Amino acid sequence: MSPSIATTPTSWFVRGFFVGILVIGSLNAISYFCRSQSGGNLLGTRPNHREALGFPCELWESGNTYGGYFVDYGALLVDGLFAALVGIICGLGTVHHRAHLNRLVAAFEKTEAEPRRAHVQFSSRGLLLATGLAALMAAAARYALAGQAQSLGLIYVLGPWVLVLIALLPLGLAWQQRVFILIPTAVLFMAAAVAIGASLRPRLEFDKVLLGIFICWTPQSVLAAIALSARLIWNQSRQGRCQS
Repeated sequence: MSPSIATTPTSWFVRGFFVGILVIGSLNAISYFCRSQSGGNLLGTRPNHREALGFPCELWESGNTYGGYFVDYGALLVDGLFAALVGIICGLGTVHHRAHLNRLVAAFEKTEAEPRRAHVQFSSRGLLLATGLAALMAAAARYALAGQAQSLGLIYVLGPWVLVLIALLPLGLAWQQRVFILIPTAVLFMAAAVAIGASLRPRLEFDKVLLGIFICWTPQSVLAAIALSARLIWNQSRQGRCQS
């Protein structure tokens, strides 16, 4: 059976390139907290605080029209070229190490191809995490019904980790099925954030909520992806050492 994950040099370069882009996107998101005054105004509770972001150059500041444009296009060009350079370096790095990466992919697909139990099961640890997750979502729903900014903050801070838990808790699912779980759940979280922002007083605009999701979710998602990838590589390496 042919592998479902492409392992050509081009595919590895593209993956590495986008990894570099995501890393720079995360740094841009984190720059908001460095360039803004006292954490900015993501929840709409500090309207007098300065807000800005951009890495390595500042490309956006709240209230700055930049001569009729939304961002500083000169800084945007510099930041874009820098992101592309980092992406190319990461892409070349993955191509250089593709032999080792191909072995990891082969081991991963071999594990995925093994017969699975007919029913999805939860371990005791998974059940405990599911209980905690349910309690957290119940608390967020209570805040949301009351129109509290704290519920929006919970989505900003915990949203990516809740998505990871939702995808990982059921045992016996293939990774493709977990992706199908993640995508609609992420959309529901984003829709809930927009709805909560619209219910606040003062009201948070749609683009401001999406900005908050980008700023808070991007670095957390990259961190979660790094942690999961490191765990996968470690598990596969450990299995290889045990077999040898």
